Amino acid sequence: MLDTILKLALNYLVIQMSIILFIAPFYWRYSRKHQHTNDANLSLSQRLEYFFESKHANYLVFWWAFGEAIVWFVIPEFLLLLLIFMRIQKKRQLLLYDIYGTAVGTLIAYVIHLPQTWILHLPYIKHGMILQTKDWYDHLGILGLIYQPFSGVPYKVFTHLAADYHFFIPAFLLFAVIIRISRYYIAYVILKSIYPFLHKYVYHNYVPLFIVSSLIFSLLLFRVFSSFP
Repeated sequence: MLDTILKLALNYLVIQMSIILFIAPFYWRYSRKHQHTNDANLSLSQRLEYFFESKHANYLVFWWAFGEAIVWFVIPEFLLLLLIFMRIQKKRQLLLYDIYGTAVGTLIAYVIHLPQTWILHLPYIKHGMILQTKDWYDHLGILGLIYQPFSGVPYKVFTHLAADYHFFIPAFLLFAVIIRISRYYIAYVILKSIYPFLHKYVYHNYVPLFIVSSLIFSLLLFRVFSSFP
């Protein structure tokens, strides 16, 4: 029991610090060009809202989705769904950059075509995930992607293995984007339905929300990772 708790704690710290380190360069460049955000009178929540209204947030979402298709282990929806609670106007634009990043990252992963031995060295990947993805592709072809959103198998496993099956790249990209949007849309509808009850508690509390979300995501990722041989 203690060993499991320690593993969960370590898993959470790794994911939390990885997310912060991923975001940090984009926020740093933004803060250097927008000195008004360093105003001591601004709360951290207000600074985050200003940041996510900037073009630097577009770049962050693009590279996040791009990286998740190749090596990164945190889904873009983790970031995008948090933005639902923010009072920013460019949420659809950020979703578009998620789609751009997904498309480009998928294409790069398809071209790179990592061998299975290399895929196993990527974070939070197990051999069972590769076998399961190959089974879906074997039986359904490109339609095997429909299992990705809710199976817990990382998207990069699907992208790196796709070249083995010689899928028509435009069709693969289109279907991958549709699958990504559908997963986001389902989560978006659920969160929007409870937003009226939560917004007064969430606003100005983005940091606690981020920490709790990271914890939930860490637990889910650890559970999926542990469920595969």
